[in-house]
Amino acid sequence: MRGWLFSGLILCSTLTYGQSQSELESRAIQLQDEIELANTILDQAKKEKSLSLTQVRALDKKLRSRQELINTIKRQVKQAESDIRSIEREIVALDAQIKVHQSNYAGMLREAQRTSRSNAMLRYILSAESFNQAMKRIYYMRQVSRFRMDQVDAIRDLQGEKVGRLAALETERGRIRGLLSKELAQRRVLVSERTAREVAVTLFKSKEREILTEIRAKRSELDKLKKQIQRIISLELKRQREAARLAAAKTSDGTVVDNSDDFALTPEGRALAASFSSNKGKLPWPVARGIVTEPFGENTIPGTSDVKINNPGIDISTPRNTEVRAVFNGEVSTVVRIPGAGRVVLLSHGNYFTVYSNLDEVFVVAGDKVDVKEAIGKVATDPESGDALLHFELWENTDNQNPQPWLSK
Repeated sequence: MRGWLFSGLILCSTLTYGQSQSELESRAIQLQDEIELANTILDQAKKEKSLSLTQVRALDKKLRSRQELINTIKRQVKQAESDIRSIEREIVALDAQIKVHQSNYAGMLREAQRTSRSNAMLRYILSAESFNQAMKRIYYMRQVSRFRMDQVDAIRDLQGEKVGRLAALETERGRIRGLLSKELAQRRVLVSERTAREVAVTLFKSKEREILTEIRAKRSELDKLKKQIQRIISLELKRQREAARLAAAKTSDGTVVDNSDDFALTPEGRALAASFSSNKGKLPWPVARGIVTEPFGENTIPGTSDVKINNPGIDISTPRNTEVRAVFNGEVSTVVRIPGAGRVVLLSHGNYFTVYSNLDEVFVVAGDKVDVKEAIGKVATDPESGDALLHFELWENTDNQNPQPWLSK
């Protein structure tokens, strides 16, 4: 299992400005969870004496998550500052409205006092030329009185609203104080983690000869795994092509529908493939908790500038004894043991295939139907490094795909 010690790093999706406070808080929680998970993985691996590249990559992942968390906190502070400015503008507007209502009310009180002393209101009513005119004047006076009370109510409501906005202002100021304190604490931890990472890389580079030997072994194992998977998929394609031919022979016209030049599906297979394809970007992860420590494609080995390795899938570091689950409904095409890759399960989803390798235990056998998120095995733990690492691949027909865009964000 030494060959599976090597992993790289994939960055999580970056934040964009303009996100709401709740979105930023959710992202901060997610990043904190990633950091805690990386700590769990590293703590478990520390029990072993061997330092692996997976552990160096996990340190890198933790550092990047920590830096993104700090950046997220900064955006939260900016958002809170923007909220404060908005609240302050609201308070200024409320003060202006309160002053208008207070001025109106004061003027009405002065007028009421003046007319009360001179009995002007009574004379105004009695001087009416008719009963109807007198009633209209009484109605008018009542409206004036009601308007005066409305001014009192408006002042009271606005003052209450101002008290609420002042409380919100203090809450946001408290939030900023808390966020700044949190940012400072995270920066201190980041400095410590960077030092630990530098020590780990220095120690790792001191094992250069062993590293190069393991890289050659890793490349060889990946090549063997890819060829073996291609062979298994080719056999599965032939089997499904024959099934499609037999199914078509039973139809009235005997037509076989081809999805490609060399691949045919039964109606059931076409439906499953279409459903799988339509769920791109929404597939669940093959483990409930894990961090991608080596992405798909070419990856540079830490501490080197030109030593690279090409990954046909993604490597996911997990806590020990983590269950592996199917990312979609399908059928177990094969369960096989491959040197350097442990037990491997290949699931068929029409003309799509998912590969789960480096398993310790397997709960399924060839021919089993599985549901999405159904447990199919457990991740193996390397006895030398303590790394628990799942290698996951996704294929369309015989074409190797990058699994990352297919999985939910």
